[in-house]
Amino acid sequence: MRKIFSTLVASITLALIFSCLDSASPSQTANAATALTVSTTSLPQATIAKAYTATLKAAGGTSPYNWKVVSGTHPPGFVLNAGTGAIYGTPTKGGSYPLTFSVTDSSKPAQTKNVSLTVVIAAPALSISSTSLPAATASATYSSKLQASGGTPSYMWSITSGKLPAGLALAAATGTISGKPTVTGTFPITVAVKDSSDPDLTDSASLSIAVAKAAADPALTITSSTLASGTDGTAYSSQLQASGGTPAYSWSITSGKLPAGLTLAATTGVISGTPSVTGTSSFTATVTDNSNPDQTKSATTSIAVTAKTAQQTGPGTTWYIRADGGTNTQCTGKTNAAYPGSGSGQACAFNHPYQMLDSSGNWTSFAGGDTIQFADPSTASYTYFMGEKNSGVGTDWSAQISLCATGANNATGCILPAPPSGTASQHTRILGQNAGNCHDSAHTHLVNPTVLSGIDNAFAVLDTRGTNYVDISCIEVTQPDTCTVIQGSGQCSSASNYVHYGGIILNYLTEQGPSNLTLQDVAVVGVAGSGILGSHLNKASSDVFSATDVYVIGNGQAGWNGDGGGCDTSCETVGTMNLSHVMIDWNGCIAVKPYDMTKSDTQNKFNYCYGQESGGYGDGFVQVAAGNMTLNVDHSFFRWNTQDGFDSLHLSDDIKTSPAIHISTSWSEGNAGQTFKLGAGSASSAINNVSISNCRVLATASNFPNNPSGWALDNGDTCRAAGNHWAFQLNNNTVITLENNTSVGYGTTMYDVECAALAPNCAANGAKFIFRNNISKGYPDPGDSNRLASGIYLGAGNVLANSGSEIDHNLWSTMNTGCPDSSVPGTEKIYTCGDPDLVGESNINAINPNITSSSAAINSGIAISGITTDYNGKTRANPPAIGAMEP
Repeated sequence: MRKIFSTLVASITLALIFSCLDSASPSQTANAATALTVSTTSLPQATIAKAYTATLKAAGGTSPYNWKVVSGTHPPGFVLNAGTGAIYGTPTKGGSYPLTFSVTDSSKPAQTKNVSLTVVIAAPALSISSTSLPAATASATYSSKLQASGGTPSYMWSITSGKLPAGLALAAATGTISGKPTVTGTFPITVAVKDSSDPDLTDSASLSIAVAKAAADPALTITSSTLASGTDGTAYSSQLQASGGTPAYSWSITSGKLPAGLTLAATTGVISGTPSVTGTSSFTATVTDNSNPDQTKSATTSIAVTAKTAQQTGPGTTWYIRADGGTNTQCTGKTNAAYPGSGSGQACAFNHPYQMLDSSGNWTSFAGGDTIQFADPSTASYTYFMGEKNSGVGTDWSAQISLCATGANNATGCILPAPPSGTASQHTRILGQNAGNCHDSAHTHLVNPTVLSGIDNAFAVLDTRGTNYVDISCIEVTQPDTCTVIQGSGQCSSASNYVHYGGIILNYLTEQGPSNLTLQDVAVVGVAGSGILGSHLNKASSDVFSATDVYVIGNGQAGWNGDGGGCDTSCETVGTMNLSHVMIDWNGCIAVKPYDMTKSDTQNKFNYCYGQESGGYGDGFVQVAAGNMTLNVDHSFFRWNTQDGFDSLHLSDDIKTSPAIHISTSWSEGNAGQTFKLGAGSASSAINNVSISNCRVLATASNFPNNPSGWALDNGDTCRAAGNHWAFQLNNNTVITLENNTSVGYGTTMYDVECAALAPNCAANGAKFIFRNNISKGYPDPGDSNRLASGIYLGAGNVLANSGSEIDHNLWSTMNTGCPDSSVPGTEKIYTCGDPDLVGESNINAINPNITSSSAAINSGIAISGITTDYNGKTRANPPAIGAMEP
């Protein structure tokens, strides 16, 4: 039964309380001011969330007057101006608030009068807006949120009659009904909601939940009968695969064991790591599905690990580093043992990599094909300070290495030189203490890496310039202090311990960068400059740069800054660049120390955020100046950076080259600029990605309550480039393809498609834009009068004029340009209009882009060759759902 809050009485009870007058002599009485009175007898009624103003008035006495509250409590959101008697504000809670006001004049002696009034704040009627609940399926995960409006939030929910299906529960504080139903049928219920008014308002509604019987699950089968072989000391990755049953799957090894150095990710079936033994390891892999009851299937398989070929450029020596080792005179560095405490030339490890340098800062005996193995216990991360001792941190190396000058901030050259190059058959390796077991199965953080911490204004921590065939694994690069190179609040001082240029330097200016570099299980966290800096990668088209499980978080300038150039075509990146499970978050801000990289990136501890307008440079990932290069990105995140998230727009600025970008199953969110920017010299694609454009989140400190004061981004950099989502740049005879992506958020334009500056007529010269199976959902922009984003913007050179371009089977929801997209009139013939019904879509700053069982996107797409799974790895239906996720 719906209970409507009765209309509040507008009348106010006025009670004047007159104070007694002091006795006065006849002469005093003759000169006394007129009697002070209060003329306000009532106050108008207020309404929640609506601006309110009223003025208390007095007469007589001697002005000016001074007003104050002498008893009672101000309504939330109200302010009293003592000089004018004005009461104003925006009330936040309904109720009745009796107050006694006091007014004092300027007579001598002063007169005072009190008046008792009541402020009545009306709340809009409370109403349950949910009219139905989506159907559920037995044993399947279910979630639906009850909605209400009016009254005074927050709300409390309850069920007053009937009962939920067994297995489901109602969260009283949120109104979310969730769980896995264990019975079938239709279940009528009456839900009630109560608000926070005083007295509270209530409403109720009759609803029902229908639970259908689960369809019989197809038989679970393991489809990966053989696994790729590996090579000792070389990064390995191969995936176990299954079909049938009910995803998601969970994998385990139930008998036998993997080769040493390899681990199995239970949620993905990926076996990865760096094998450290040779031979064939047989084991039984078991997969369990999500049925109720679950199905399991096992299969026996094996992985063969072969030895590296004998060809080497160096002796292939392993050099051991451990905290309890000794100096280069005490130990040989070739044995994994502690320094015994006395003697020289002992068979023990070095205590620091600097023990391997001569007085000029060059390697002594470290040769191509060698390995530096940090050998501290794998139970906790151990830190090695890289640079000259400063402010009591680190070691005084100046006596041993001439580059390590004495005095703070003079040691920019006190860094490790680039390692010697290896060969295709014998890589040079720098391995942390836990290499081979250095990231969690969900790819969210490292597990006890060796920490290299730059101090005393170190130029960089790891230098890879000009190297070839170098592997770096299980290493975290950081600095001790929370400070940035950007001039302003938080800038590093002359006494700070920090990294000035970049945590890992790939190249400097036009120098040659690394070829065939492998970064695996590497983090660059909280350095004052950029995280990873440089480009000009690879020398030959067959060269491959690989980065797997690389975390670039909270660095003062860009995260991964491949913004090379300035050299025409002489220093372009070539070959292939592969990024997988890369996380690039919070760059342009500094991670507050200590920052624990052995935990997921949810610590929310960042400070001193600067964007380009205030002297910073906070791109997440940027790569420019590419030759005939292929950039492959998958399973990666680009979030909360103070400029763009993922920027490869200018890879194709040189129309003489043909770079290609392929990005899939990746996520960009909360960046101050654009989410994804793709250029195309030949062909580029974006498949199964999630784009969330909510740039204003970085300017609102309350969104990140764990961050210290001073962290929020300045207004000049918030929502740069008009808050646009995607940007595309095409050259002649090129194609950009977007398929099965989910894009939500606000900004002027969701898809900005233009010809490159050097190819202004690209459409007439064969450029094509393929756009299908994409979800586009607009949200009101709180900084632009709640404007909704427009759809496709066609800039210079209308690529849709090319008959080879295609737009079809997309879902449009709450877009400024409607459905289908009116910005490209008549172009899209097959489309879906409706709510994608995301699992969590009410708060743009906390989006869950998975779709519910009632989504209009389900089975509304068109099957596309090669797209067989969704963002979560789930097999695509036929026809598939529109967007990145199947239900």
